Formats: sequence, structure tokens, C-alpha cells
Amino acid sequence: MAKRKPNIVDVLMILVLAAVCVLAIYKFGFVNSRESAGVEAEATKREYTAFIDEVRIATAEALHKGDLIFDDKTGICIGEIKDVSYAPMMKSVIAADGTVRQAEYPDYYGVTLTIEGSIIEKDEGYFVDGVVELKANSEMNTFTKYAMPVIKVTSIAD
Repeated sequence: MAKRKPNIVDVLMILVLAAVCVLAIYKFGFVNSRESAGVEAEATKREYTAFIDEVRIATAEALHKGDLIFDDKTGICIGEIKDVSYAPMMKSVIAADGTVRQAEYPDYYGVTLTIEGSIIEKDEGYFVDGVVELKANSEMNTFTKYAMPVIKVTSIAD
């Protein structure tokens, strides 16, 4: 076989193909991963409050200060529990005379959690680690090492 020298067209085609490959890797590998994770916005540690309604004492006592809490759908850590408080549940009941009164709902408690997490504020709202969206008055399935509560985010501190 005879050896062929590459001509100018071959060299230009190789250079253009290499440039297209480099641009595609940069665009789809680096730029989109930053945008989807919200890297442009800076994550800050913020506290937010969550409420768990109608749980038994075993679940209330299974939530400890310092435990990590995770989102059940994504498995992402949404923060660390900074404070746990619980009180007996009160229900509105109709008394014998027809008035509505508050009565203790036996064996059930309401739990208030203070959680500190790495939150990114975007135009669309608040996101934990740029992925899990936090909305006031929204419920989310979560889990800790010892419990799987459904929390309702009540407030996000500024």
C-alpha cells in the first residue's frame, strides 16, 4: 500500500471534529450539571420549622436533637434537627351543652422540629442542596435513623 500524505481538508476536518467534541463535553458535562444543581446560587445554612401532626409518643421520642433528616423521595439530607418539642394533641369536641371545647386527644402528640439545612434561594423558591423544594405549608415524607414522619414545613427563616 502506498502511503498518503494528509491534505489541508483532512486536517481541517479533524480540527473541526475535535472542537465540536470539546464544546459538547463542556456544554453537557459541566454547564448543565451546574445549572441543574443550582451552583450559581450560593447555599446558606438556614433554619426552618416543621410540624408533625398526630403521632404516638414512641415516634415523638424517636426524633432526637442532632439527628439527620432525609427526603424520602430523593434520599437527600434536608438538614439536621436542632430542636424537638412535643405537646399533647388537642381536638375540638362538642360538649353535652352544644358548645365546642378543646379536649386532649389521648396518646397522640404534635411535634415541632427546628431543622437547619443548606438552602439555596432561587427565583422559583427555596431548595435544599438545589434539588428538594421547600414550600411553606407543604407536606413531605421524610425519614431519620429511627422514624419516618410526614412533616409539614411551617416557616423558613430569613
